[in-house]
Amino acid sequence: MKYMKKAGGNLEVRLDTAQKSVRYRKLAFENYPALCAHCGFGIEAVLEVAHIDCNHANNALSNLIILCPTCHRMHDLDLVSTDTIILMRDRPRIVRWSKLMKDAGPKAAITRAKTLQKLKRQLAGIKAAKTRAKNKEDSI
Repeated sequence: MKYMKKAGGNLEVRLDTAQKSVRYRKLAFENYPALCAHCGFGIEAVLEVAHIDCNHANNALSNLIILCPTCHRMHDLDLVSTDTIILMRDRPRIVRWSKLMKDAGPKAAITRAKTLQKLKRQLAGIKAAKTRAKNKEDSI
């Protein structure tokens, strides 16, 4: 941090570049969820703060977005539009697990049935082996 005297005797505070970058990163993580706004990746140490207008001097909150490195590069290359990025950042995050689990009930029932059949066969085999061993002892 540098203190400089302005005309009139007032002090002006100027931040170093490193302090500015920490400040806008902190600002973004305090105001937005620690998830990539585009894909939902969520390891905070890996996430980056992107400037929507690509102007690194503009650290306004409305110009910041949290992205994973891959989505950040795609945004910088205009593979993902700025409008899309803004919409993704500002949308409410609702997780619908039912989309992933829609056929879990029938699949689980089939797996349970197969497991029970396998267990029954194993028990029948064990019982048969004991019966054979007993019959062998009786015949001797």
